[in-house]
Amino acid sequence: MSRTSNKQAPTVKKRNTRGMGSIRAKNGGYEGRITIKVNGKSKQISLFSKDKRVLVQKMMEAQQEAKDNEYINKDNITLETWLKKWIQIHKKPFVKPRTLQGYIEKIKNNILPYLGNYPIQSIDRLILQEYFSNMTMGNEEKSIKKYAPKTIKDIKSILNMAFTDAEIDKIIKFNPIPSIRTPKVLKQKKKPTISPDEQRKLIEILLSERNGLSYIFIMNTGLRPGEGGGIKWKHYNYKKSNIKVRDNYGKVTYYDENFNKIKTVLEEKELKTPSSYRTIPLQTWLNKILHEYMLCIMKIKGYTKKEEMDNDYMFINSLGHALSSDYLWDTLDRMLKRHNFTHLSVYGLRHLFATRCVDVNIPINQIQQYLGHALASTTMDYYVGYDEETNQKEIQKLAPISNIEIMPEFLNGKKCG
Repeated sequence: MSRTSNKQAPTVKKRNTRGMGSIRAKNGGYEGRITIKVNGKSKQISLFSKDKRVLVQKMMEAQQEAKDNEYINKDNITLETWLKKWIQIHKKPFVKPRTLQGYIEKIKNNILPYLGNYPIQSIDRLILQEYFSNMTMGNEEKSIKKYAPKTIKDIKSILNMAFTDAEIDKIIKFNPIPSIRTPKVLKQKKKPTISPDEQRKLIEILLSERNGLSYIFIMNTGLRPGEGGGIKWKHYNYKKSNIKVRDNYGKVTYYDENFNKIKTVLEEKELKTPSSYRTIPLQTWLNKILHEYMLCIMKIKGYTKKEEMDNDYMFINSLGHALSSDYLWDTLDRMLKRHNFTHLSVYGLRHLFATRCVDVNIPINQIQQYLGHALASTTMDYYVGYDEETNQKEIQKLAPISNIEIMPEFLNGKKCG
């Protein structure tokens, strides 16, 4: 008679026969281990939960995500690492150098000091909203100063592009940036500009200064500073009395892959937008002055025909270099201070041109073309200012319609005395 053993078979770890993976008790909960494919390679991952049913659900979701090529590799890639890679592969080949410079400087100065060390997968809406709220209000404890709404909007735009690409590249599961609240960027208030009489005084000052003609030129064509500096003689046509805007000249800073500055150079750049490529007619008096100026330059350089100087810049400094935006801004500021004249920026001269065009009733769509704007609303909302003298003269045009020329009875001397 055989005897039955009371010994139980050893407990073995159960494995799901359908390829689910394995589950075991651990630290008061459960650990599940499954093998998935990430970027074409097999990878074993562990998932945890106090509830076994919740764990099973997590394991099933992870496997499904892997099948759909959506599983996010939880390697600790920081936001700084991603932004540096993003700039190199998603932006540098496709944007203008000056635009790239703007991205890098805002990332380096405004984003990395506060968010750079966070693993990108851990940056949630709460972290981001706190960051943007601190920039909106300022936070001395975290050494975050208060920023203008426009700057905050630009930072949000950069992060939105970077997170969108991270989502597409399967580095994060979704982009949280669109849900972040930021302050509204209000339209700029109309700023008073100088009166026509003051403008004539300004012209007298500019005529007495070296390179003053370059500012008179900008003030009567509405060019951007970089466009004015980039004008060459080949762009000027005396017979047709016009100027073609084709080049932009200014300073560009280049950075390496780690955002270290490599060099800053002055160079020709593409214009701001397709609308910036335009032909601007010249006032007769300005065309005459430019022609005399051209003949003078030809005589100094020994040229016998205009074609010899076509690739020379129209306005140059004492070293023979084209006038950069920085040079134009700094020099004008010093000129005006020397003559104790109201402060004006080079962009202020461009705005002044737009205002004077409106004063003489040039159609807004024509002014828009002069300035190189894609939208007429930009011209009216941001570029047309006012001056008190013109305002006072213009309001008098209503007098023939509304002037009653009769003193109200209650203001009669007898009744008011």
